[in-house]
Amino acid sequence: MKLSHVFSFNALVALVYAIGFVIVPNTVMGLHGLPAGETQALLARYFGVALIGLGLVAWFVKDVTDPLMKDGITLSLFLSSLVGFVLSIQATLSGQMNVVGWLPTAVYLLLFLGFGYFRFF
Repeated sequence: MKLSHVFSFNALVALVYAIGFVIVPNTVMGLHGLPAGETQALLARYFGVALIGLGLVAWFVKDVTDPLMKDGITLSLFLSSLVGFVLSIQATLSGQMNVVGWLPTAVYLLLFLGFGYFRFF
């Protein structure tokens, strides 16, 4: 596996979730067992915007050859994946999210392991 594959996977997942959060936020939140409402939908849409930015950065950096730039972005995505994993597992185990909450937990774990491998090994 190459680092560009991890960036592509990150971009694909981020953009798919982003589209859902921007277009149908209450549906996406409902699938995860989260409460839906006007305020929650607005926050989910802003989260979707952030995911669009993250997904586009991951997509456009996948072919960059500058090692210093790749190292910095890889470390950033490694750390954000770690935080996302911790938050997702906590929300799923506490019952805040239903069984579908294991999906983002698994995605964050895969990204954490992938970026960690390429950043530190």
